[in-house]
Amino acid sequence: MTLRATTEEPLVSIITVVFNAREELKALILSVLPLKTEEVELIVIDGGSQDGTVEYLNSVHEIDYWHSEPDRGIYDAMNKAIAHAQGTYLLHLNAGDRLLELPLNILRQARTNQLDILAFRVALDNGRNFQPTYGYGLTFSNTLHHQGTFFRRSVFPGYDDQYRIFADFDANQRMAIRGDKARIYNNVVAYHATDGVSNQNTVKAKEEFLKVIERNHGRKARLIAKCFGKWRGLRARLGI
Repeated sequence: MTLRATTEEPLVSIITVVFNAREELKALILSVLPLKTEEVELIVIDGGSQDGTVEYLNSVHEIDYWHSEPDRGIYDAMNKAIAHAQGTYLLHLNAGDRLLELPLNILRQARTNQLDILAFRVALDNGRNFQPTYGYGLTFSNTLHHQGTFFRRSVFPGYDDQYRIFADFDANQRMAIRGDKARIYNNVVAYHATDGVSNQNTVKAKEEFLKVIERNHGRKARLIAKCFGKWRGLRARLGI
């Protein structure tokens, strides 16, 4: 592992978790390095890969901290990374993602204004851009994309890793309920391939999604979300 040489607090910590995805990790790191400055901290947590990922991490001296050991899943790994982060803001990018822009001027101003959440657009592999929103819609949909969202570390609640798929949705809801200050921007800061576990249309994923809503907004909200999901499924089948 490597450790950050300076004790000065960086502006942003870019957090990456990986498991047996060396080539995808390489592509991400190559997108980050041209944008990395002294204000940017890069942290990688590996889940005990056996595909050469560790050897690659050991060769990239620009990484400020990395560690490799088995974990309980992606959100456990993210929590480990957050525990080592020193940046004012956190940005999560996974192996396979790409960093397109790092809005340091905006982040500097946000730090001065003590803004809690900065949400940017994310380019998806289907050719569309994810447009974040923050408000009532977050009750029933995960309207913040973590590849495009900078969270102020001092207020970020961490991930509840009892949720294997939607712990990010849970954290977003808890911050919104608490009234954390957010601002939406039109810049596209990252590219995301939509093949992750949260994009898999499985019974398990749907059930966990509803559990998050019930935990934070109650059983009535869960029932509304379930009915809305069935309505959307019917529309899709009918081609409406």
